[in-house]
Amino acid sequence: MFASIVRSIRSVYCIRDQFPRYMSELLYQEEQMGALFAVRFRYVIGVALVASAIANLSNIDSIFGYLINFVGITFYFLNTFIHYQILKKSKGHWKTKYDYISLFVDNLLITVTIFNWYILKGEGNPNFLVKTPLVVFYLLPLSLSLFQYRFSLVNFSFVCFLFSYYGFLIYALVDSNAVSGMDWNQYVLGDQIILSDASVTKPTVYLVLVFAISYAIFRSLRMLLKFAAAESQKTTLSRYFSPDLVSEIVSEPEVIAKGKRQKVTILFSDIRGFTQFSEPMDPEALSVFLTEFRRRMVRAIFKHNGSLDKFIGDAVMATFGTPTPSERVGEDSEDAVLAAKSMLEELDNWNQERISKGESEIKIGIGIHTGEVFCGSIGSEERMEYTVIGDTVNTASRIESACKELGVSFLISEAVWLETGSPSGWDKKESVTLSGREQKIHLYAPNLS
Repeated sequence: MFASIVRSIRSVYCIRDQFPRYMSELLYQEEQMGALFAVRFRYVIGVALVASAIANLSNIDSIFGYLINFVGITFYFLNTFIHYQILKKSKGHWKTKYDYISLFVDNLLITVTIFNWYILKGEGNPNFLVKTPLVVFYLLPLSLSLFQYRFSLVNFSFVCFLFSYYGFLIYALVDSNAVSGMDWNQYVLGDQIILSDASVTKPTVYLVLVFAISYAIFRSLRMLLKFAAAESQKTTLSRYFSPDLVSEIVSEPEVIAKGKRQKVTILFSDIRGFTQFSEPMDPEALSVFLTEFRRRMVRAIFKHNGSLDKFIGDAVMATFGTPTPSERVGEDSEDAVLAAKSMLEELDNWNQERISKGESEIKIGIGIHTGEVFCGSIGSEERMEYTVIGDTVNTASRIESACKELGVSFLISEAVWLETGSPSGWDKKESVTLSGREQKIHLYAPNLS
């Protein structure tokens, strides 16, 4: 049991080790913003301290009493001002170091104030040091450490409190004027202390607060990690899946974690004469060209619920029905055909822009086939890739290649044509032999007449 408690505590305090470097840098920046906010909030606390001191003026009967209150508050504001200037102007680790110095000064001011009031009002009974309500002021520096999401500041403030409080308690025990007993009435209203309660209760309460604050920081950091992981996953998935599919996959990650066989519609697209077109281009211009081409093609694919499987140079491979097939038979094939038409429309619009700039026209070929494939995450532990493999993929690629031989820009297999309801407006290309295949198949091209 003790070992499990230690592991739990260690998991809380070591959560920062799970942050990647870029997130650690962002967290450091947020810590500095938190430190600035905490210093500004110290001025609010200072105003409250001044109000408390003024409210207790009637209890002050000597010049030393005024000095204790108002000199201590002056030092508090001075420390706050110095801390603020260091955070605003200093660089490097000095900012972090002064956080501890500031906490130490705060706790020291509280300790000195309590001891001075004991000298003035304690009437020689050191129990005053333990029973004074001023002990509650140790909560202030402890609470300020919450703003920076740093466990070390919480712990440091708690240690400062323990040294001060047990220092008072030991001082009271060794003083012969201290009176101890077991009478709760005298403990609460009189001058006695119950040693067992005084040595345990307040430190335990503070310890619970330390754990509560530490756990609040831990929960915040863990949520930050989860949000960052989810956003990173969504960003990665959004490159390959349409927004609706991304939401589905993020909510049910097991959808792509397991491989399975299912019916999928595959779309292949390729730029005609790309090698000759790209050879005279410099690398930067080629990069800009491919980025714009891919952006337009992917936009058309996502518009019709498609998923980007991969880019292969100037080629685009998209799938419809991944990771989950549509419930209605033929809907994935319909989406693929609509996406292909949108791709051609996007290309026409882009070509008009290119021609107006004196640039050459771009032509593509698109092939679509549907059938059973294996889809899932494959690869090594270092690099996993969600993709589809099978004869359907190869056939779709070869149908796209047949566009060049048949002099058309768009071909679908007979299986796709049948799934979409055998629509009119398509020219049948009978008994086409695909590259690398002996069996001939029927293909369909849109009738442009």
